[in-house]
Order: sequence, then C-alpha cells, then structure tokens
Amino acid sequence: MKTISRILIVVLMFGLLQIQSAYAASFKDVSADNTLSTEIDYLVEKGIIKGYPNGTFKPNDYVTRAQVAVMLTRALGLKTTNVKNPKYQDVPTSHIYYKEIAATQNVGIFDAAKKFNPNGTLSRADMAIVLQRAFKLTGTSPYYFTDVTEKTPGYKEIVAVANNNISRGYQDGSFKPKMPLTRAHFSAFVARAMTLSKPNLLKDPAYQYSYAYYSPEDGRRYTLNYQYSHNDNKNDVWSITNTTNNKQFQDELLYYDGFVYAQAIAQDYSSHYDFYIGLPLRIGVIVHEDDEGPVNGNRITVQTTNGTVRAGGVNYKNVAILEERFKYIDDVKTYYFVDGIGLVKELHDGEVVYELLKRTAN
Repeated sequence: MKTISRILIVVLMFGLLQIQSAYAASFKDVSADNTLSTEIDYLVEKGIIKGYPNGTFKPNDYVTRAQVAVMLTRALGLKTTNVKNPKYQDVPTSHIYYKEIAATQNVGIFDAAKKFNPNGTLSRADMAIVLQRAFKLTGTSPYYFTDVTEKTPGYKEIVAVANNNISRGYQDGSFKPKMPLTRAHFSAFVARAMTLSKPNLLKDPAYQYSYAYYSPEDGRRYTLNYQYSHNDNKNDVWSITNTTNNKQFQDELLYYDGFVYAQAIAQDYSSHYDFYIGLPLRIGVIVHEDDEGPVNGNRITVQTTNGTVRAGGVNYKNVAILEERFKYIDDVKTYYFVDGIGLVKELHDGEVVYELLKRTAN
C-alpha cells in the first residue's frame, strides 16, 4: 500500500483478592512507556492479577512458584474444588494457595515431588516448561541460543516458547535459562501465551478489493482498486488503480510463509520490505525501535489479537490491532487485520487513511 510502512508489550498480586483492580498506568512503579504495559493491562482486565494495597506493582521482584500457580489457575480457568491432594510436604491443605497449587499439579503443569517450594523462584527455563505444559505450545523449528543446547533442562520447551514468539531471548543471543523470573516478565509471558494467534494477513487473490483512501499528500479522498496480478516466486503482486482519476499506483508486494508476513511497495531500485514481522502474533511489543533487522527505528505493538472493528459497513471480529510508533517522527499508525482478508482499516494519528469498502469475487 502506498503509505503503509512497517506494520506490524500485572499488576501482580497473587492472593490479596480484596484489592481493587487497576491498569498498569496507575501503578506508581510502572511507567507509562513500559514495554510490558500491554500485557500487564490485559491480565488486569481479565482479573488474573491485581495490585498491592499501596498502589505498586513491584515489577522487578521475583515471582514465586505459588504465585505462578495462582496466575495459571486463573488464566486457564482451572477448577479448585475437589482437587486431588498432591501431598507436597510444604503445602498443607491449610496453605493459602493449596487449591491453586493442587489444581496446577493435577493437570500436569507441575511435577509430583516431595516438596513444592511455594516461596521459591522460577527460572526462565522453568517458565518455558510450565507454559508449554499449560498452553500446549508446539513448535520444533531450530532456534539458536548461545547458552542453550539439547542437553539444557527444558530445551524442547524453550524452543517451543521461542517458536511462538513468547520469548526470543536477549540481544546478545542468549536465553539465560537459569536466571530467575521477575513478576513483570512472567506476567508478560502468560499474557502472550493466552493471546497467541497465527492469522493469514494476506489479501485473498480470489477477490478484488476496493478501499476508501485519504491521501495525506493532497488532503483529498479517493477510491482504490486492488487486483491480484501474479506471484513473482516470492511475493503476491497486487496492482493498484485509483478509480477516481484512473491513476496507476505502484504495485503492492505481500509475502507470507506461515512464519513471516511482509509488505513492500514494488520499486525497481529496492527490494526492501517496509513491514516485516514474525508470526504467530501475540499481544505486546513485537518490534522494538532498537531491534536489528530488515527495518528498524519503529516500535510495533499488538494491542489485541481478538478485537473488533467496523469498516465499510461491516462489523469484523477476531481482529488483530497493531500500533506503530516512530523513533524520529511524531506519528502513530493503527492497523486492523482480519484473518483471510488482510487489512480492513488503517489510521494515521486517528485519521482513517484506508478503509475496506467491499470485496468482489473475481
């Protein structure tokens, strides 16, 4: 699309149920630009986590194994009645979190053992193991970490977590499997696992697409027609015509292989993708302005993978809503994608720039 650039991140209180829920921005120790605020807000909204009485989140405190059991019980909707006693020596039936610990053990998230160690920490490798079990994560494509081998405890689970974009490790290429998890990071990983989605973001070649287009360059409104042309052995090539004045736009190139979605303007002098993201999607920051890669300098955040939007008189569900902010310019773009249809709406600083009017079968 002519003006599309790259499109396409809790309040923890595990047990003090009486504290009123609040969003991340209300916490004294969570800044408004925290890169995990999307995930934190999501878990607060879902009632999975709550805040401390003094209005703090304590994001850098280590999460405990008992707190993890509580979060996962809520996230998965596990029943806490008539649970089978796992007979952990350090978790009597009188323990405040006995039911949640038993519930998670009963479904195989935690192993049977003599002791549970409810106040112990959870390492990043432990995180991968419990999340893989809890959310049945799959994915075995090789993923290289400098400090992870096939002999690393939790190796397969770490690979599954990486394959699902829940955690891709650190910029130096390490995963740090033995590092204890903070409350903020575990909360983010849970929210991401809960919102995994692998939509097909391509336009459907079986249809012609008609968009209402507002041109920021001249301030006028036009109607654009998108017609599938061919596949160039890598990209779907779409021809774009401005039906208002019959002016031909540059072709749009769309790439998808199940693991990556990318978009570019067809230009003889460049093979650069304006937008390039990994799949599956999950809420939170998926591209950071400091990341290396095909494009950088922008931050892309998935606000939801299950939203709604109205475009062209149609109400769409299961919408992936992405927000793009730029490092060097004061501009915010919002994109709305529907599985199997593609982009249905795009906003620039709140102004509708693209809106799908109709699809007509070829």
